Amino acid sequence: MEPWDGPAAVCFTDGKQIGATLDRNGLRPARYLVTDDDRVILASEAGTLPVKEESIIKKWRLQPGKMLLIDMEEGRIISDEELKSNLANQHPYRQWLDNTQLILEDLKPVEPRALRRDVSLLDRQQAFGYTQEDTKILMSPMATTGQEAIGSMGTDTPISAMSDKTKLLYTYFKQNFAQVTNPPIDPIREELVMSLVSFIGPRPNLLDHAGMAHAKRLEVRQPILTNGDLEKIRSIGHTEDRFDTKTLDFTYDVTRCGRYAGNSRPVVRAGRSCRQGRLQHHRALRPSDRPGPHGNPGTARNGSRAPSPDPQGASHLRRSRRGNR
Repeated sequence: MEPWDGPAAVCFTDGKQIGATLDRNGLRPARYLVTDDDRVILASEAGTLPVKEESIIKKWRLQPGKMLLIDMEEGRIISDEELKSNLANQHPYRQWLDNTQLILEDLKPVEPRALRRDVSLLDRQQAFGYTQEDTKILMSPMATTGQEAIGSMGTDTPISAMSDKTKLLYTYFKQNFAQVTNPPIDPIREELVMSLVSFIGPRPNLLDHAGMAHAKRLEVRQPILTNGDLEKIRSIGHTEDRFDTKTLDFTYDVTRCGRYAGNSRPVVRAGRSCRQGRLQHHRALRPSDRPGPHGNPGTARNGSRAPSPDPQGASHLRRSRRGNR
């Protein structure tokens, strides 16, 4: 289970061993006791079954992320430490990770490309859909105090399909979730139960117990990437084998094909590249709104960009159909 999974308590058995494990948050109660006649009783609460107090040898709870395992052939309880130590020492997992995993922060620094000075800040904010609410309520407090603004989870904003304002394509998709009040999760102070780490590239084969995997993937400690980080990812293929990247041009010239009709140009280019097999060996695809190789001006006065879900979706579908996604 991932650190943020739960609350969940899972019981399992194969007829020879029986056990239980708890999610790392530890929000699901699971308590157990051991009696002098070799019985182990586990339930969500203590006192679920009547047991004489004098026959109880041990009372304890299943701790967050821990596992209780009983080996009925050996007739003993295997501790969480012994169990995980035996599993960790069965294979050279650290060596396998070193061979197949890259960490973005450990890569050599690369000089980022110079910032564009030919487009005003307002034009760039409008191109990427920033609103006054975003800059005043969300971004300004984060920049000045380092804290994220807290507000109500409810929103009375009209859905994008019914709004008379220009909206980003992202806003047309909504995720349904339980309307509960939860405090903000701090990934620094609550790092035991939360992680911002994400991975770029194919997942390794979980059944590869011979350590024969050769595909590499990139570990990113947090989702916000600087220009220097993006340049690292762009040039990673020059320093590390088995991890090539490709930059996709998402821009088009408004004066040549119109603001709305041009949206299909990057989608067609991305789909054509995947269909012709150009991207089948690349581990990461990097969208870009900078001036492209097709003579497009990028996100400038005469240039615009397609909403990234469009060409990204086209690339995903093409590669999935070809079996190299």
